[in-house]
Amino acid sequence: MIIFNTFACNSRHIESNGSSSDDGDKTGVLVINNMEQTENDEGNGEQLYYDKTKELEENIRILNTVLEKKYGKSFKILALEDYEKGEPSDWTIVLKDKRVGIDTSTWKFDYNPDSDESKYMKAVLRFFTFICGEDMGMSLWQLTGDLLDGGADETRYGFVHNGSQVTYKNGSAAIYESGIRQDTMYIWLTPGEY
Repeated sequence: MIIFNTFACNSRHIESNGSSSDDGDKTGVLVINNMEQTENDEGNGEQLYYDKTKELEENIRILNTVLEKKYGKSFKILALEDYEKGEPSDWTIVLKDKRVGIDTSTWKFDYNPDSDESKYMKAVLRFFTFICGEDMGMSLWQLTGDLLDGGADETRYGFVHNGSQVTYKNGSAAIYESGIRQDTMYIWLTPGEY
């Protein structure tokens, strides 16, 4: 079991109360706690996955286009060194070597459907499913929410862990790593690996 007790105060608990459904027209409704998200991007012809034939920057631009349409905001892209020079910030994808990450210390507590925090949480979910695929991305998002709430049994979400790395049942991995500040924790993913 992985435990992040120091981060429990910075985050909200995320637990699946429902599941993604497919009614034939590629529209699903996802319910997580009281947060409902309707996914209909595929029906709009928008890319829902990381395209290995394109460069990282092009993939992030495509993801940001989807996020801008849905939430009116998009991710900034910063190198780890630049990100750590400032204060922790939401709506930021952090780059390190050939990996992309999210700083979990930017996750919020309460859910209000119209709040910026809920839009950000949905964008993080979209980021995970975009990079890792629907199954692993959703599982990673739920696992991370529970970890930030004080601990979780990663096998419940289809992962096994080895130190700070969790490996999904398909063999793909995510790495949890502390930042230079006491309150930062990154989730690192390797685009194109999934």
